Amino acid sequence: MKKMFTSATGSMRDFEKRGQQIVAELQRTLLPAHATEVLGVNVDTGEYVLAPTSEEAWKAFRERWPGTLGFVIRVDGGPVTKFHGR
Repeated sequence: MKKMFTSATGSMRDFEKRGQQIVAELQRTLLPAHATEVLGVNVDTGEYVLAPTSEEAWKAFRERWPGTLGFVIRVDGGPVTKFHGR
């Protein structure tokens, strides 16, 4: 039986740990085809949305689960934004 995280009672460390666990499970089916796409994961339920950008993932997440804390990450675990510095 999976341990459910409740964002109302759990710590941010627990939230991130559970989010990473869910992403690891999802990677088995989503990689390599969706490697550069972005997941918006509902850590409380394990459900997710998939989008081409982090902005679109957040938007889809908020539409589906308003008021819920989201875990957003690229499917391959890489950064969702790029820094173009000097």
